[in-house]
Amino acid sequence: MNSSRHIISVSRRTDIPAFYTEWFLRRLKDGFAYYKNPFTGKLIHVSLLPEHIAGFVLWSKNFAPMLPYLEQIEQYNNRFFFHFTITGLSKEIELYVPPHDDTIKDLIYLSRRYSADNIIWRFDPVCITDRIPFGQHKETFTYCAEKLKGYITACYISFVHPYAKVLRNFKKYTSHHLLDISAEEKQHYATQLAHIAKQYGIQIYVCCNDYLLSEQVLKASCINSNNLLRIWGYDNVPHEQSAPTRKECACTKSQDIGAYDTCPHGCMYCYANSNKEACQVFLKKHNPEWQLLNSKQWTVGSEQRTM
Repeated sequence: MNSSRHIISVSRRTDIPAFYTEWFLRRLKDGFAYYKNPFTGKLIHVSLLPEHIAGFVLWSKNFAPMLPYLEQIEQYNNRFFFHFTITGLSKEIELYVPPHDDTIKDLIYLSRRYSADNIIWRFDPVCITDRIPFGQHKETFTYCAEKLKGYITACYISFVHPYAKVLRNFKKYTSHHLLDISAEEKQHYATQLAHIAKQYGIQIYVCCNDYLLSEQVLKASCINSNNLLRIWGYDNVPHEQSAPTRKECACTKSQDIGAYDTCPHGCMYCYANSNKEACQVFLKKHNPEWQLLNSKQWTVGSEQRTM
């Protein structure tokens, strides 16, 4: 049994800080969580005992519900790294995401509590439609960058991927038509954002989109062991690279305790949910006592332990 510490991802698959903080605290109290491998369906046990945790990488569009509980979480492990998504998109595109002026204040709070290096601002994705030209994104980006000057040093950007379910969402729920932007246009737009960011002491990065790289736009690693080692000042950070689910991914291996089809933010561009209405229903019935975020039952004999 592997007893080394692991990085806990909370979570790429859903927004645990916004909607499931109580569940997360319960899992920390009990010292473990389960998740299902989204590809194999195998049930995986993850130890959340302090001696098995290198640190937490937390992802959210709304950290406000978690802020009152940070001290409780710190009792189990006080090494945090935050991915905070702030796009400023309209309610028609991000149904239940708070206004960006509110989330900017929360990011500033986290930066003051920890440090500017502990937080990545994600302007992710850039969503260009027949009603939202790039110029509007540039204005929003400039506004946010000015507010966040000194509170972050890095921003990750991406452009919407036109997956079939994303196109269906736009057609079903919005009056927007998602535009097909060429690679050359995206490169030009990314460079423009990088020039703006530089004025405010922010470096632009891109993840899994190496065609956007340039002198101004650098390659991202969302979970980077060397970066975490530097920020946390802690030498027991795993360095094993993750088996990538996306080409060009450069992330260090982590244990993600979230689940797909559980995030109620209602973002039109999201590919982690297959049914937005079902996510709202799920949130209402969710029980923080469950050991697995999205189910209280599983098949006996299908468990794999990670410690």
